[in-house]
Amino acid sequence: MSLESDFFKKKRVKFETLLPYGFSKEGEEYVYKESFMNGDFEALISISAAGTVSGRVLDTDMGDDYLALRAEHQTGSFVGQVREAYAEILGKIAHACFEAQPFIEEQTNRLAQKLEQVYGDKYDHPFKKYPAFSSYRYPLNRKWYGLIMAIERGKLDLGEEKWDQEELRQQVEVINLKVKPDDLAELLTVPGIYPSYHMNKKSWISVVLDGTVTDEQLFSLVDNSRALVSGKSLGNPAGPDFWIIPANLKYYDIDAEFATHKINIWPQKASIQTGDYLFVYITAPTRALRYACRVLESGIQQPHAKRKQMKLELLKKYDDSDFPIERLKAHGVTNIRGPRRMTASLIDDIKPSLKDS
Repeated sequence: MSLESDFFKKKRVKFETLLPYGFSKEGEEYVYKESFMNGDFEALISISAAGTVSGRVLDTDMGDDYLALRAEHQTGSFVGQVREAYAEILGKIAHACFEAQPFIEEQTNRLAQKLEQVYGDKYDHPFKKYPAFSSYRYPLNRKWYGLIMAIERGKLDLGEEKWDQEELRQQVEVINLKVKPDDLAELLTVPGIYPSYHMNKKSWISVVLDGTVTDEQLFSLVDNSRALVSGKSLGNPAGPDFWIIPANLKYYDIDAEFATHKINIWPQKASIQTGDYLFVYITAPTRALRYACRVLESGIQQPHAKRKQMKLELLKKYDDSDFPIERLKAHGVTNIRGPRRMTASLIDDIKPSLKDS
């Protein structure tokens, strides 16, 4: 781990503060220069458009990098003074131009924000010995549905993947999630998903939180894990689950399909079960719920079909003004790019519309 990564770990750059602090814009990067130790050295700090920080320390007499700063075996008092002075520069930048985040990876922080917005769930730290490990629990029984850890990549069961020794030693942030044993084999074929680290590999997986698995896929997996630990076969303890799935009219004429058939066969989505309610959301430019369906049968395996299917019964067609995205956002439902469960408040709002169905 570099000096820079130590200072900027779990921090996010506030780009609007860089120019006032003294950075200059050079192409896609922001660059800061500061002389120190009576002008004998110069610090060069670069921040990429993605927020990645790198740094150099130049020996001004030699006009080259001061390599002793990076050499672990260099422990003399002078080297220590240079490190201390450079660290002070980094610390000031971190304080003035960055904000703290709970996790290392941007995807992990987006997930944490999503879980708090949708469910009100916050993480805790279950192990005194490992204070950086964070768990998410189902509120009613306090069982974990997600455990977030930073571990060396080489500790994962990487199968036939090839990584060099430096990559195997790199720290990666992962989340352990509960899955149905029947879904395990298929999930382990997805890049970024591995047999669980230090948990039951028959019903848990580890997902690397570096964006390899999309946010939509990740939240669907987390959502399913939360439902599985709830003690019920369905995510909603009071009865069937209420799901939203997106549909793009450019690629599929769902209106013609439902106009012709009240019962349709669709590809199986997420952990949707028989008896669940499924609401079809029409993407931009409409951006509204249009169809309410009931799942008559799930997990249908047709001969020669690559994916399982489910049978849907059309219950109701809404006007696009009934449940537009603004109304959904008021209930904490945003960015509908894949199957997801409704929030409790949205379920309460939409249930009365199904009474005559």
